[in-house]
Amino acid sequence: DVTLVGYSRMVGFALEAADKLAEIGISAEVVDLRSIRPLDIDTVVESVRKTNRIVTCEEGWKHMGVGGEIAAGVTELAFDYLDAPPMRVTQKDVPLPYAGNLEAMSLPNADDIVAAAKAVCYVD
Repeated sequence: DVTLVGYSRMVGFALEAADKLAEIGISAEVVDLRSIRPLDIDTVVESVRKTNRIVTCEEGWKHMGVGGEIAAGVTELAFDYLDAPPMRVTQKDVPLPYAGNLEAMSLPNADDIVAAAKAVCYVD
């Protein structure tokens, strides 16, 4: 089991990833933050206590991102429940391209989330 946390457009990708994960026997609970201020860390922690794993999903860069704050909060409040370190799925560490095809390559998608979820579940 794994918790997938996203907000904005990433929730759709997280739901798509959850469907793909179900096909290989991994149950994913998707948490839609709806807002990041205030951050509903209690809902995230409640989910992690059930699944024991977390993958955060965001369109921003990894450094100084919301996913890092969520990972820190989960580590503080639910460390004993974690069976794997929190994993963050973010934009590639490049300036966001203007060309549509390059932009799509730099932003995370459902396949990136599936790969991260498989990693925290120790599945090849």
